[in-house]
Amino acid sequence: MKSPPPLIAALGIFLLVCILTCGCSRIQDTGDTGATASPASGAPIIGAWVSGPREPGGVQDLSIFKESGRFDATVIPGAPAETLLYEVYLQGSWEETSANQYLLIGEEITHFFTNDTHSTRMVRDLLRYDPRDDRLYRESDPANPLERISHEATIPPGMNVSIPWD
Repeated sequence: MKSPPPLIAALGIFLLVCILTCGCSRIQDTGDTGATASPASGAPIIGAWVSGPREPGGVQDLSIFKESGRFDATVIPGAPAETLLYEVYLQGSWEETSANQYLLIGEEITHFFTNDTHSTRMVRDLLRYDPRDDRLYRESDPANPLERISHEATIPPGMNVSIPWD
């Protein structure tokens, strides 16, 4: 078998060295335990949050922000004995736009029980996280901040609510 000309061999060695030194063929240790790292990893927004009712007896917003950049939200009665005439599900994504600022983009589906109809609307909102009081302030509703109820991005135990596709 004939060996390759020296120029082709040198070029092959050069390309191999380039590939090895640029990191394209190396597996880097990220220090995690197998979870896929995401840009949102470690963000203070991750967890479960609830707003207070806007008026006495009104609904509260429950929002779940996941490390993957997904968020889910629904409404819950402001008072435990209250029954709602509708349900709301909001699903979308969030991303950090600057330090402690987050953009939410999603779709809200409202189901009205009284006449069994649905409505949808696109949602785009900005959140500001205040680390001093551990609250999220919505640009669309700054008077009703979201209070953290869990660092876990799941519905807290004891809440009689479910989120589809969760």
